[in-house]
Amino acid sequence: MTTIYDIARKVGCASSTVSKALNNSKEVSDKRKAEILAVAKELGYVPNSSARRLATKNSWSIGILFSEDLNIGLEHHFFSGILQAFKTYVEDLGYEVTFVSKKVGTQELTYLEWCKYKDIDGILIVTVDVNDENLNELRQSGIPIVSVDSGLINVPTVISDNFQGTRMVLEYLMSKGAKRIAHIAGPLRSFSALERLEAFKEVLGKYNMDSSQVVEAYNYDFNSGKKALHELLKLNKTLPEAIYAASDDIALGVILALRDLGYKVPDDVSVVGFDNIELTRYTSPSLTTVAQDKVRIGREAAKHLIAQINKEVDTEQATIKRVPVELIIRESTK
Repeated sequence: MTTIYDIARKVGCASSTVSKALNNSKEVSDKRKAEILAVAKELGYVPNSSARRLATKNSWSIGILFSEDLNIGLEHHFFSGILQAFKTYVEDLGYEVTFVSKKVGTQELTYLEWCKYKDIDGILIVTVDVNDENLNELRQSGIPIVSVDSGLINVPTVISDNFQGTRMVLEYLMSKGAKRIAHIAGPLRSFSALERLEAFKEVLGKYNMDSSQVVEAYNYDFNSGKKALHELLKLNKTLPEAIYAASDDIALGVILALRDLGYKVPDDVSVVGFDNIELTRYTSPSLTTVAQDKVRIGREAAKHLIAQINKEVDTEQATIKRVPVELIIRESTK
């Protein structure tokens, strides 16, 4: 079995330098670290987990807290992409990833109790209900935490720039002559949905346009989009010229409902989504949408969490990092 001494001999450095590089220490330059990691991979080095835990006083285990309250599911294109990028980054550094649960066997535990039981080094929080009271003690525990696509108080967050994306959508629709624009918001227990709604009102207010045509979809799915479209039509006697939906799944549900009612997209009304899931390229019409950089979100979240674990940043430094988005124009708008 390959040891750190084998790696040190091939690289031509001290075994202590190899150990520091494998533990992602800042005492080793990025160039030297990359060289050591490449040789370790070439030689098939597998670290001894027990020895590593003793040496670093870490468990080398990261918990992922993924709530199903919003009915999104792990298979969702956006969140699965984030999780894959996050997982790849931390596993390359030697961490194991596990999902946080509220149970050990038949025993019910809080999130914090479970993390302490499993001796978790850090936590990635994904798609939680911002009103979940069970998160409070976790936030106050001192365990390194980072979240994606949420706005938890006192928790560093990596999120798409919802304000930039919404502004691009609305200004594009206005440039095409749309004056009556409606918004089908996502479930307002979701931080991203709240931000997109806030941005919708802010941008239309800036242009002195009506921002009252808003309906909430209660989940991020097709059926919620269809139901929300019917609610929108009950509130308004006339069809808006454009509909901005808070997600692609909602937007596709809106298009199906419009088609069932005899309306044509984009001839009668333009529809825009948010996510750029793979399906939107192949629907008829293909969907104009906002593309989110899920790989960058996952990697940025991983970098920030590892920096907290290594005590390179303050665990109580609650920052929001906004990742730029891109407007993808397709057939559902005119």
